[in-house]
Amino acid sequence: MSLLLRKIEKAKWMQNDIRGGEDVSADAITNCLKTTANALSVWEVGDESLVPDAALAMASQFDHLDTIDIVLLCQGALGKAGLEVKRSAATTALSEFAANHRDVVGLTYRKLGELARLIVDGIKGNRVRRYTKGKLLELLRGAVASGRISVDDLREGVRCKVR
Repeated sequence: MSLLLRKIEKAKWMQNDIRGGEDVSADAITNCLKTTANALSVWEVGDESLVPDAALAMASQFDHLDTIDIVLLCQGALGKAGLEVKRSAATTALSEFAANHRDVVGLTYRKLGELARLIVDGIKGNRVRRYTKGKLLELLRGAVASGRISVDDLREGVRCKVR
């Protein structure tokens, strides 16, 4: 089963003791699950070995590099929770990975709550992968060196760091 990956700020999810059953903080919801047109951007990978490529695709869109956390969600779990996932266009300097972009669509208050629950489950199940600024820079430099990404396709703040 495919995995859907979402960048989150794990510290916001840990403001309350979610492992102990406390409610998720509003900051986690409003900062990490900000929707556009009732949809939320995610990346699909066939298995966990492709998580670094998703991190690279995400980082190649950033204005500035910073540590990120990526939660791994089982696509089947989203379907069971009544969440619909559709292919969507993506802007990424990693063009070979652009087709892996998806949106969770038709989100409502209830469905956003279901998605938050799945993220909490991912955190509790240690299905979060951290990419430090240094690791992202290493991924980007490697992708530029191998020709997977053109440094000119990166935004100025990231391009300066990669060079």
